[in-house]
Amino acid sequence: MTITLQTAWRKNARILWGGRFLTSMGLTGISPFIPFYLENMNAGTTADVLLWTGLSLSAPAVSYALLTPFWGKLGDRWSRKWMVVRALLGLALSMFLMAVAQTPFQFFLFRLCQGAFGGISDASSAFVGTHAPHQEQGVALGRLERASALGLLAGPLLGSLCVSTWGSRPLLFITAGLTGLLGVLAATILTDKDEKTTAAARAAKGTGVLPAFLSLVRQPLVRRFIAAGMLFKLVDFSIFAIFTPFIRELFHSPASSATIVGLLLAVSSLGELVGAPLWGRRNDRNRLERNLIFAGILCALCLAAQTIPLGIVWLLIIRFLQGFFYSALLQTVMLAVLRSSSNSDRGVRVGATNSLLMIGQISGPTIGLYLGAQLGMSSVFFVMCGVMIIASLLFLQLPVHARRSKIQLSSE
Repeated sequence: MTITLQTAWRKNARILWGGRFLTSMGLTGISPFIPFYLENMNAGTTADVLLWTGLSLSAPAVSYALLTPFWGKLGDRWSRKWMVVRALLGLALSMFLMAVAQTPFQFFLFRLCQGAFGGISDASSAFVGTHAPHQEQGVALGRLERASALGLLAGPLLGSLCVSTWGSRPLLFITAGLTGLLGVLAATILTDKDEKTTAAARAAKGTGVLPAFLSLVRQPLVRRFIAAGMLFKLVDFSIFAIFTPFIRELFHSPASSATIVGLLLAVSSLGELVGAPLWGRRNDRNRLERNLIFAGILCALCLAAQTIPLGIVWLLIIRFLQGFFYSALLQTVMLAVLRSSSNSDRGVRVGATNSLLMIGQISGPTIGLYLGAQLGMSSVFFVMCGVMIIASLLFLQLPVHARRSKIQLSSE
C-alpha cells in the first residue's frame, strides 16, 4: 500500500513540476515582448504603448490577488486535483485569447483573465500539502520552486528566439497549446485521494475566505512568516524595477547594458535553480525559522554587495548567491502555512497567503522607482537590504508559546 501511494505521488509530482515549469516559462517568455506586441496592434503613441504595457503587466497580479482565496476555498470543498486542472486550462485559454486580441483593451482584459483563472502556484502548493508525505513536503515545494526557476531561466531565451523567428502571436499560441495539453494530462493522470469526499462533507468542515485571513493573522508565528514573505516580495520587485537603470549607471554603456542585465538576471535564476531543492531538504530537517533567518540575512548582504564596483565577474557571483539564498524564502513561508493548516482549510489558507504576498509584489516596483528617483539607484539596494534584514529578524524574539512549539501539520 505504501509503495502504491509513493508511486502515485511521484506521478502527481511530475505533473505539478511540468505545470510550474511550463507556466513560468510561458509567462516570462511573453512578458518582455508585450510592448512590441501592443505596437503591432497600433496602440497609438509611445506614451499610449507604455500606458497599456504598464496596465497589462500589472493586471494579472491584481486579479490573482483578488480571486486566489476563492479558488482555494473551492478546492477545499471540491477537489484540489481539479484546481490544478483549472489553473492550467485557465492559463491556456487566457494565452489563446491574448493571441487573438485585436486591441490593447482586449489584451488587457485577457491579461486580467490570466490572473483570475490561472494560479498554478497556489493550486500546486495546496495539492502538495495534502498529498506529499509529511517528511517530504519541504523537498516537494523545493522542487516546484526549482521548476519555476528553470522556467524563469528558459522563458526569456526561448521567447526571444520564437518572437524573432515567428513573432509574438505564435509564441502565445504555442504556450497555450502546451499548457492546455498538460491540463488534459493532469485531468487524466493526477490522483486525488480525497476525491470521494462529498461536497457536503467538505462544506461542513470548510473555512470561509474571511475566516481564513483572520486565522492567518491570529496565529503569531504564521503571521510573522507572512509579514516576512510580503517584505521579501517587496524587496525582490523593488530591485527588479530599478535593476536596468542601475546597471546602465554602473557600466556607462547603454549599448551593452541590455546584454549584461539579461546575463545577470539569468545567473540569479540559475542560483534559484540550484538552491531551491537544497533548501527544501533543509526545511524538512531543521526549524523553518532558523532557515529563514539564515537565508534572509545572507540574501540581504548580497543585495548590498552589488553596489561595490568590482566588475562584471563580481556581480555574476553575487547575483548567483542572491538567487541561491532567495530560493529559500518564499518556499519556507508557504511550508509554514501548509504545516499550520488542516485538510479542510489548506487551499483557502494558501490562497489567502498568496493574496497577501501579492501586496509586496504590487507595491514593490513603485517603491523602488520612487526611492531610486529620490535617493539614487544604489541607495535602493541599501534600503532593501535593511528591509530584508528586518524581515529576517522578525523571528528572533518570538512569544513564549511560539518558541515552545514548532509548526506541525495537522493529522486530519
